[in-house]
Amino acid sequence: MKKIFYGWYIVIACLLLMGLCYAPLVSCASLFIKPITDDLGFSRSAYTLVSTISTLIGIVMAPIMGKYMSTKHMHKILILCVAGVSISYGMYSTASTLPGFYIRSVFVGLFAMGASMIPVSIVITNWFQKQRGLAMSIAMAGSGVGGAILSPLIGTWITNYGWRKTYMILAVLMFVVLVPICVLIVRQTPADKGLEPYGAGEAAAAKKAASSGPEWNVTLKELKTMPVFWAFVAGILLISLTGSIISHIPSAVMDAGYATTTAASIASMYLAIAVPGKLLLGHIFDKYGAKAGILFGNVAFLLSVIALMFIQAPPMLYLMAVLFGFGTCIGTITPSVLTSKLFGVKGYGETYGFVTMFTNAGFAFGVPIIASVYDLTGSYNIAWIIVAVAAVIMTIALLYSAAESKKRAAEAAKAA
Repeated sequence: MKKIFYGWYIVIACLLLMGLCYAPLVSCASLFIKPITDDLGFSRSAYTLVSTISTLIGIVMAPIMGKYMSTKHMHKILILCVAGVSISYGMYSTASTLPGFYIRSVFVGLFAMGASMIPVSIVITNWFQKQRGLAMSIAMAGSGVGGAILSPLIGTWITNYGWRKTYMILAVLMFVVLVPICVLIVRQTPADKGLEPYGAGEAAAAKKAASSGPEWNVTLKELKTMPVFWAFVAGILLISLTGSIISHIPSAVMDAGYATTTAASIASMYLAIAVPGKLLLGHIFDKYGAKAGILFGNVAFLLSVIALMFIQAPPMLYLMAVLFGFGTCIGTITPSVLTSKLFGVKGYGETYGFVTMFTNAGFAFGVPIIASVYDLTGSYNIAWIIVAVAAVIMTIALLYSAAESKKRAAEAAKAA
C-alpha cells in the first residue's frame, strides 16, 4: 500500500486552521453585529470599526509576518499567534463599551495574520509543486467548512446563551484544537520531515504542458516597479473591499424581515456551497488558467450582489446564497493562487505578505463604508450598487494583470 504523502496531513491541518480561526474571525463575524448592537445600543458603523481596527493592525503585520514566516522561526511564530488570537478573541466576551471592543480588536489583529491565511499559503506553497492549486483550494475551503458548520451553531448559541458565552465557546474551541495541531502536525517545509515537495521533478514538465503557459518568476523588489503588479494589487484590494459584504449579509437578511435563525441558515448555506466552490475554482485555475478562474469567480460574485437587492422575495434570497457561495471563493483562493500563478514562487512569502496588506485594507475600509451607507440611507441598496460597480472594475484589473503576466512569462521563456 502506497504511503500517504505527509503534505496531505499538512493540508488537513491548514483546513482546520482556516475553519476554526479564519471562519470565526471573518466568515461568521457578521452574526454578532445585530445581537451586540441591539444589546449595547451601538450604531452599526461604530461597532463595525472593531473589524476595521483589527484589519488595519493586520495591514501593518502582514508584510512582517510574510517575511518572518519564511524564516526558520515560522513554526514557533505560528503556535504563538494561534494561542494569542484564541485568547484575544475570547476577551471580546468581557467587553461592554466601544473602546473596550476596540482595544481587544488590536490584539486580535496583532495575532490573526500569523494564524491563518499567510502561514497556510506559505506552508502549502512549500509542500506542493504538483497539484498546488488543489492543495491550496482544499486548505482554503476550511473557511467555508468552518463557516457552514459554525454559523447555525453560533446562531443557536447566541439565541440560547447570549453573544458573550458564544465568544467564549469559540475561543476555547480554537485553543484546544488548533494549538496541539500546530505543535504536533504542521511543519514549515518537507525538509523538516526529510522529504521533498510533492511532485518535485515533475512540476516543471507539468507547468510547461499547462494551458496557463510558462511561469514568470520575479521578486517583490522587481514587481514594485511594474504597473502590472499594481493593477493586480488594485484588483486584490477590490476583491476584499467588495467581499466585505459578507459582514453585512446576515443583517441585511434580518432587515428584510427574516428571523435570526434564517439569517444564520442562509450564511451556513453560502458557506457550505463555498466548500466545493473553492475546489472548483482551484481546479479552473489549474486546468484552464488565470483568465477562466477570474471570470468564473468574479461573475458569480457580481450576480450575487445584484440578487441582494431583491432578497425580500424568498427565491431571490436563496439564489443570492447560491451565487455568493461560489462568488465568495475569490476572497481566499484568488489572491493566494494568482500571486504564485502570475509572479512565480521566487520570494512568494514576501510577495504574498505584501499583497495581504491590501487584502486587509480592502476589508478594513469596506465594512465601515457599507455600514455608513446603511446608517445614512437606512438601506443597503445604495451600498450594493457601489459594490457591483467596484466588482466590474476589479475584474478588468485582474484580467489585465493576468494577460500581461502571461506575456512577460512568454518573453522570459523565449529569452532563456
